[in-house]
Parts: sequence; C-alpha cells; structure tokens
Amino acid sequence: MTRRALPLALTAAMLAAQTIRVGVDLVSVPVLVLSREGRVVPDLQSVDFHLFDNDVPQPFVLDTSVSPLSVAIVVQANQDVRAYLPFIAKIGNAVDALLIGEAGEAAAVVYGDDVTVAKPFESGDLSLALRKLTPDGRNARAVDAGMRAIDLLRARAPNHRRVLLYIGQPADHGSESPLDDLRAAAETHNVTVHAVALPEIGKTFVSDTFSLQGLSSRMDRGGFKAGADLGRLIPTLTRTAAAAQNADPFSVLAAATGGTQLHFREQKQLEDAVAILGVELHSDYVLSFTPKGTGYHTLRVEVDVPGAKTHARPGYRLTTN
Repeated sequence: MTRRALPLALTAAMLAAQTIRVGVDLVSVPVLVLSREGRVVPDLQSVDFHLFDNDVPQPFVLDTSVSPLSVAIVVQANQDVRAYLPFIAKIGNAVDALLIGEAGEAAAVVYGDDVTVAKPFESGDLSLALRKLTPDGRNARAVDAGMRAIDLLRARAPNHRRVLLYIGQPADHGSESPLDDLRAAAETHNVTVHAVALPEIGKTFVSDTFSLQGLSSRMDRGGFKAGADLGRLIPTLTRTAAAAQNADPFSVLAAATGGTQLHFREQKQLEDAVAILGVELHSDYVLSFTPKGTGYHTLRVEVDVPGAKTHARPGYRLTTN
C-alpha cells in the first residue's frame, strides 16, 4: 500500500501520541519525518526505521503510548530585551495549549544579571510568571540559566520527554558555566533544546515565520492549525546546523540535541513560532534503545519512505555513574 503524506492539520493530532516511556537506562531519539513535499508522514511502523549508533545498527522500540512533555521555558529578561517583554508576557496560554498539553508540565527560568526559577514544575501559573517579567541588568546569563533548567528537567518522571525552550537573544553575557558543559548536560540527560530567538542589536534579522489560521475542527492542535507545512522548517534546521560552527549558543545547543531555532520580532511571529514548535514536538516519532559504553555516540536515523527527510539529534553522551 502506498502511503500518502496528509495535510499537517489532519496529522498533528494523530501523531501527538507517538512518544515513549524513557527509563534511566534508555536513550530516546525523537524523529521528525517529512515527505519531499514537506508534510508529516503518518502511520510509520518500527520496520520503516533504521537506527544507527556509532554506525552500528541498533534494535529499538517505537512505542505509541502517550508520554507527557516536561518543558522548561528559559526567558531572557534584561535591559537589552525590555521592548520584547510585553510580547513574551502574553504567550503563556499559547505555550500551555500548543506546547505543553493537558498531560504535560512547565517550569520557567528567567535570566539577566541573575538566574531565577520563576515557576517550578510542581506549582505556580506559567502565564502569571511570564506577566511578571521585569528587566534585570545588562548581563544575559543564558548558559547558567540552561544549566539550572536541566537540573529541573533531570528530576522529572522518567517517562517524560525533556524539552528546554529558550526565548531570548542568541548570545551569552556573564555566565559562570561554559557552553560545552551545558551541551554535555543536554546530551547526557536526553534534553532537546529549542529556541525562539530575538534579534541582537546590530545583527541582521532572520525571519522564520509561520501563519496560523483560526480553529477549524477538533483535529487541530490547541485550537489552531498551522498555515504552513513543517517542510518550512527544513531551511531553518539546515541554517541552525551551519550556525553551530559559530559561538551562538542557541544554534550550538539546538544542533547538538536535534532542536529548532526560530526567530521573531513581532507579537504574531512569536505566537506562530510557539505554535509551529508545538506541532513539531507532537509530530515526532520517538525511538528508544539501550546504549552501551561511555563517551559521545553519534546517531543516524533512516526511514524507508522514498524522498522523505528525517530530523533527529546527531548524538548523545554516556557517562559513568
């Protein structure tokens, strides 16, 4: 039987359940599969995938049981981005509906001169925490904030997928922790890093925006449907991988963990970026396997669908207890 790539609005809800229970002895590999037309490819089975660890084929499990998301929102709040804080303050409901979902959970970490947990996973209201954002100094301790977020994520239930979402400028000023340590922590603890990036002063703005349409049916995720196929992400993913050769922390972390970096400078573009990341997260197939050895391992995922593209984390890191 020939598979057809369905419109994104029809497939996102169908694929929302395709996550997996991940134990401490397993590595999880979220995989986005897009047709050559840039649409989500639905209904794939284990036999359609091939997973390679250090170029060695691996047995794996593709589980369709629902696994909630634990999302740590890491937000820059200093004088450099004060004009954007009113935009960010308004997206709490969109994050809850489009990213977190009913079974998921969120925490919020805010950084400027200091790093503060504005909302822990166990309590509080995300929308209220974002509305209370105020600019704090001139530093932007993005790496230190990421380390704090990973500390929060690694304590979550083992069946949760772990996501770190930056909202801020793709730069770091004043952190005590090095970027390499943050990257290693994300690779070790199964954390996928995504970023919604603000333009830096004096830098060319890169526009990766997606239109949203109003509610059309109960099949649409979070009351919205994406007005563009996820294939629009392909140039973004390629650009993120290339930018990882530079010192941009968002690009380095997103490329290392299989995440995505989008950009905005207007309120609607921010809401669109949150929506498209939500659809991407809930459209992943997630493979899991038992790793062996220590150190850094490369990963490669192939799929038996002609012309299809896969996007997954390029590797992971194993450490001794």
